[in-house]
Amino acid sequence: MSTKPLPHDPYITAVVKALTAAGLGPDASWTSDAETDRYDDGPDAGCTTMLSAYLDWDTSEAHEHGIALMWEHPAEEWQWAPRRDDGRLEREPEFLPQLGRYAHPGSIVATVSALLAGDAVPEGHAPYWHEADSVRVAVDAWAASETSA
Repeated sequence: MSTKPLPHDPYITAVVKALTAAGLGPDASWTSDAETDRYDDGPDAGCTTMLSAYLDWDTSEAHEHGIALMWEHPAEEWQWAPRRDDGRLEREPEFLPQLGRYAHPGSIVATVSALLAGDAVPEGHAPYWHEADSVRVAVDAWAASETSA
């Protein structure tokens, strides 16, 4: 968990607000810039970090111990996984191809609602959240500074 503002915080905050407004607020959520970048397979693999966000729900209709929803940069899509009774993930997270990196928060609400209920997730590609333009620029600047360090 980070105590300093991170470039993706405004987007994740908007997602959490939309979920909460729909009665689906997560039981916990956090953002970070300290997770090891699991997508880096270059010479610095294992030594680079990525931006991430984690949201979880302790219980759901379909998953006794709840679910987790993840956002990672540089991943192009949101991910999810059911949770075990100890809070850890049951399996490797599964990509949600319909939820691009900056999917509209309302689309994330619909997907989380389906995941919690054990229903099929909405099909098609969620619309881009245009308010994320400044977040995207800040995230890209963060990533560029990481690779030049």
